[in-house]
Amino acid sequence: MVTADFRDDLSVAYETRKELGPEYERAVLDSFVARAADAIDQRVDARLARPARSEQQPDNSYVAVPVFSLLFGVGGSIWLAAGAQAEADAVFAMWFGIVLLNLVFAKLVRNLHRE
Repeated sequence: MVTADFRDDLSVAYETRKELGPEYERAVLDSFVARAADAIDQRVDARLARPARSEQQPDNSYVAVPVFSLLFGVGGSIWLAAGAQAEADAVFAMWFGIVLLNLVFAKLVRNLHRE
């Protein structure tokens, strides 16, 4: 990114070179390059002086599906077995669905992390 100060310095160097002629061209260019190098050094020093950014925390949001499905499975099992007086087949079907959901979700998460 070219700053306004850099453009101004370049314009001044160009106009100075035009006024002084080709015999002073090398001195004008050396002066411009020295100022540009100093400006670059100052920007680099300022950037290095900034505190380093802390490492971003990993995204562990994918853990929510297995945790909540386990809670749902335990709560649903208790409700089906005790409250709803359901057969064992209903509890088995619920757990089968939970396991199937988690397998599909694990495959999706694995595919996303490969990309």
